[in-house]
Amino acid sequence: MHVKLRKKYGQNFLIDKNIIDKIINLINYNKINILEIGPGDGKLTNKIVNKKPKNLDLIEIDKDLVDCLRYKFGIYKFVNVINANVLKYNLNKKYDLVISNLPYNISSQVLVKLVLMDVIPKEMILMFQREFAIKLTDKKLNAINSIINCFYKINIKFHVSKNCFKPIPKVDSSVLKFEKLDKSLIKKSEIESFIEFKRYLFSYKRKSLKNLLKKLKINITLDKDIRAESLRLNDLIKIFREAKL
Repeated sequence: MHVKLRKKYGQNFLIDKNIIDKIINLINYNKINILEIGPGDGKLTNKIVNKKPKNLDLIEIDKDLVDCLRYKFGIYKFVNVINANVLKYNLNKKYDLVISNLPYNISSQVLVKLVLMDVIPKEMILMFQREFAIKLTDKKLNAINSIINCFYKINIKFHVSKNCFKPIPKVDSSVLKFEKLDKSLIKKSEIESFIEFKRYLFSYKRKSLKNLLKKLKINITLDKDIRAESLRLNDLIKIFREAKL
């Protein structure tokens, strides 16, 4: 089946077979519950089904691609094709693994949505724009890694040339693996407040942390020049908790 790409969905299909195999080799288990976000034309899905998952949910926004996926994978009883916008879809299942080549324009939104699930996935294998991948794995704190690192250990596995996609995007990509921490650094009940707190701090990242907290009328002893990005994550969480009191 031939499917026309739609620019509004930011579709760039991975066509390099070697890269697809490298991604699949990061899946360590069979008989698990898997979610693939934005499977596109199903090239990666073709390999995932060979891993014999217990259940495989495919969430795809493009109706034409959904028809194509149902045509290709309808023979597998464990495959469930869902025509939905992942940002609006209620992710209420328990997944062992989430795998995706995420559209660049919604990468951070999808990532935050995944860590806000009632039961977060044990592992995630996700491809991002390389610049975004570097932000996620930066030793310095920033607006996105300060929340994701509360739940996952993140490792860049390999980089992917833009020439491995069709149509060719403007930038290269990176494949990251996320492994769930044995114990999350913040509680579920704290997530929303913590997101608001760190969003405020990193919106004014050039200002000293001491001055930012003073505006919130929080009196905590800090070096006068230290900025939020220079803190260790555990220290940022400690300040957040003291600020709530």
